[in-house]
Amino acid sequence: MTAQPQEGRRGTLTLSARTWLLRAAIGALAVLLLWLGGFLWFLAAMPVEAPDASPEADAIVVLTGGSRRVPVAVSLLLHGRARALLVTGVNDIVGPPAFRAAMAESGLTVDPQTMACCIALGYGAHDTIGNAEEAAAWMKAGGYRSMILVTSTYHMARSAMEFHAAMPGVEIRQHPVRPAPPGLDDWWTSPDSRLLMFSEFVKYQAAWLRVTARSMMPG
Repeated sequence: MTAQPQEGRRGTLTLSARTWLLRAAIGALAVLLLWLGGFLWFLAAMPVEAPDASPEADAIVVLTGGSRRVPVAVSLLLHGRARALLVTGVNDIVGPPAFRAAMAESGLTVDPQTMACCIALGYGAHDTIGNAEEAAAWMKAGGYRSMILVTSTYHMARSAMEFHAAMPGVEIRQHPVRPAPPGLDDWWTSPDSRLLMFSEFVKYQAAWLRVTARSMMPG
């Protein structure tokens, strides 16, 4: 006589559990679809080529880390696109002579006068946030109001966001650099390239959340 109500309660609990699991699955699917949509947007927005016309500005800032970034930035300086260049994120063991030698290996001649007057090596940054902070201090000290930001294509969105946050009054013109061959045209075919793209998207999301939250804080 008492077994039927207990079975009814078990049936009700089972139905509730199933409903909760269904809602959790729908929520997880929605989050996954949003993440994939964001990743597709990130890929679509990623620049694939540098602009046809090289920009001009007061200064150039290049972030180390990609094999072609620094030679491209030095080439822009040597072609008169700006008055000064900051290389941010330089290894402590690289001094001006070693830097000039590295540029010579890339086919660029940097004479001692140009090195002394127009190229600054920044050793204080260890990530993109540090790059932006170091560049902001250097731009302020030099009285520069516009800059050309040079970094890899996949790194440009996050870098530009960090730089705009660090120096909101500075005009920033982007000069993306394609990675050295084989590049990222078929990034999904290489495990290393897939890891690079997914990790960069995750870092971009984290940077967006942090920058957005900070902009909403009073004062």
